Amino acid sequence: MKTKLNIINAKSWLFVELVVITVVAWAVFDPAVVNLYYRWLPLGYDSDQLLYAECQVGDTYETDENGEQLSPYNITESRRQQMLRQLSTVEGVASVYLYGDDYGSVGYTSQAYSQCCHDGDTMYVTNINFVPDSRFFETYGLRPLPGSPSAEQLSQIRMQDRQVVLTRSGAIALFGATDVVGRRFTICYNEPYVVTVVGVVEDFRKSVATTLRSHIIRPEELTHTRCHYVIRLRDGIDARRFVEEHGPDLIRSGKTGFNRISRLMTFDEHLRQMELDAGRTQEVNRSLALALFFLINLMLAVIGTVWLHAKRHTEECGVRRAFGATRWRVLFDFLWRNALLATVAVVIGCIIYLNYAYSGLTVYENGFEYCEKLYTNVGLDLPTDLRWPDRFWPHFLVVSAIVYLIILCTVLIGTAIPAAKIVRTRITNALRDE
Repeated sequence: MKTKLNIINAKSWLFVELVVITVVAWAVFDPAVVNLYYRWLPLGYDSDQLLYAECQVGDTYETDENGEQLSPYNITESRRQQMLRQLSTVEGVASVYLYGDDYGSVGYTSQAYSQCCHDGDTMYVTNINFVPDSRFFETYGLRPLPGSPSAEQLSQIRMQDRQVVLTRSGAIALFGATDVVGRRFTICYNEPYVVTVVGVVEDFRKSVATTLRSHIIRPEELTHTRCHYVIRLRDGIDARRFVEEHGPDLIRSGKTGFNRISRLMTFDEHLRQMELDAGRTQEVNRSLALALFFLINLMLAVIGTVWLHAKRHTEECGVRRAFGATRWRVLFDFLWRNALLATVAVVIGCIIYLNYAYSGLTVYENGFEYCEKLYTNVGLDLPTDLRWPDRFWPHFLVVSAIVYLIILCTVLIGTAIPAAKIVRTRITNALRDE
């Protein structure tokens, strides 16, 4: 009787422990899971052969054909072409894109929105400006959808024609379809004006810290010489090795009297630096470190408790084997009982956390859900931009499933190790064990 009471007592404590661990694990693993998901999202363009170069403005004043001084901070078309030519002629460079400080280009963290109207509906779409006739689309490697003009043709559209390019999600948000070339909508900015969709490209992320969003890509003239280069290398050239071997030559090639390259790095390094400057790197690393620390302690605590619980079944194991039960059958019974116990405990723990999380859920008029109790790192306006971390039920169910798998694996490992040792014990020794 004393042995049976000890077994029941051990099971109850193990059950309570697993319920509490589930609640704590939810809070710890939630930010780690979401951050890992955003890191694994594809950028949507080929960054492996991209370089990033930042420029500084010089202090040399030049004169134009009328004898008037030109400020080094104001760029002219001849200056822009000169800057592009100097880098385009470098061996190994396939194309160069030049943009200014105030441009929300790919790889730029600031966000601007365009208020777009179509069929009586108004929505905000993330805005990206690009310099026309600049090889923008082919340099970044943005991929046009079937039925859209080529990347080279899209780079040639101009402001005067009031033509824009949408991403896949942007086209779906505005028109409900992706085959929208030639269709029109209104941009409400000061005086509303109508624009024509000239092409649609695949979704992409502006930076590592963002998700795949709806974008409207519009041409805008470059007016400032505080610029940045995005350089695409030819196929087969390793970007990191290119920077190491040819970086100094490239910096010298990008120097003019009014502008010079101050920093050169791979584009992936540029994205990581932006993530670091925005504080996202520290936040992600902190969440992952906390999750790893908790996982180690979880395994030690649960395995220790399960081990003690399994050891108390030594005599029962001996009795069952004496009556003909095989070692595999006894081992299987150990595993499925604790797996069932863990499953019930996790379900109860998740229900407890569900009540806590649901208290922080807010649903807005446009269908956007925000839960202050669940971890998220983005605030979005369009339903097409939302991923599972931004929707309450998918978010809750995905993280709950991951928490369940972690706890179940921990319990099974903690059960299998002592159980395997117990079933190998001689029957006479097992029966003598108290």
